[in-house]
Amino acid sequence: MTTERRNFSRVDFRVSALLQAEGVAVKGEVTDVSLHGLYMETQERIPVGTPVEVTIYLSAAPDPVVINVKGTVARLVEGGLGCAFDKMDVESFAHLRSIISYQGGDESKVMAEFSEYVVKKMHDE
Repeated sequence: MTTERRNFSRVDFRVSALLQAEGVAVKGEVTDVSLHGLYMETQERIPVGTPVEVTIYLSAAPDPVVINVKGTVARLVEGGLGCAFDKMDVESFAHLRSIISYQGGDESKVMAEFSEYVVKKMHDE
């Protein structure tokens, strides 16, 4: 488990994802994720600042388990992009929290990070 600049636990997690931005659908592979964002391998070049909707596929069943998030392209590098999360539904948050807790091994730390993030967001608004 690594930690990003904003002190969110980031875990390695490889799954398929679909990113939609400005009428374009981009398939890629998520390589790591946190409660705040993800990194996705793709050759597509989506400009930094572009609003996106991301669907992360946790299963390939006919009725797949997914995480749906809205966010913004935060960084663009050769071979991929980083996306910062802006909004997600409760079910997607629960799936994401479980993944990060399981992969990182510390659910209390993940929840403390989330609580700090919520308090900061409320203070910023």
